[in-house]
Amino acid sequence: MKHIVTAMLGVASLAVAGGAGCGPEPAAGPAPQTADAAAQKSGGSAPDFSLKSTEGKTVRLSDYLGKSVVLIDFWSTTCDPCLAEMPHLVDLYKAKKDQGFVVLAVSLDGPESLADVNRVAHDKEMIFPVLLDEETTVVARYNPKREMPFSVLIDKSGTIIEKKAGYTPGDEKVLASQVDKALH
Repeated sequence: MKHIVTAMLGVASLAVAGGAGCGPEPAAGPAPQTADAAAQKSGGSAPDFSLKSTEGKTVRLSDYLGKSVVLIDFWSTTCDPCLAEMPHLVDLYKAKKDQGFVVLAVSLDGPESLADVNRVAHDKEMIFPVLLDEETTVVARYNPKREMPFSVLIDKSGTIIEKKAGYTPGDEKVLASQVDKALH
């Protein structure tokens, strides 16, 4: 019995130590290596991209640089920590959008899940751009391990100032502080 309890405590401590995340999304093959490897680190320049939104509009990162602090949030409709984090991102966006903060929510769901993405975006009141990375080009540049949730905070000049995998309750307070610092 002692061994079973010890083993259970070991598993629990591993789960807590690792933070809450959905882990990598299964990929069809190995993630392609890109020339943007240096930009994947905090302090590097954020590589530009363009993706279609759920509304069919083309959204470019460069449209926001120079005037906004941008949070790119990689998420999925099947990721419970992503869904738990989303209301906090919506609240943060509502509170800071007039100061120049924007959230770009990049869905890692496949093209067959568009209806699910639209439903969740509506249910979670995601009033910021919800983007579809159907060819996985953006996730390969910013989040090659396909961790979820995974956030990238970019300052107005286009410099990555923070990257974070996973979500644990309370993380939103740290993020709000980082956004405030980047906005001022």
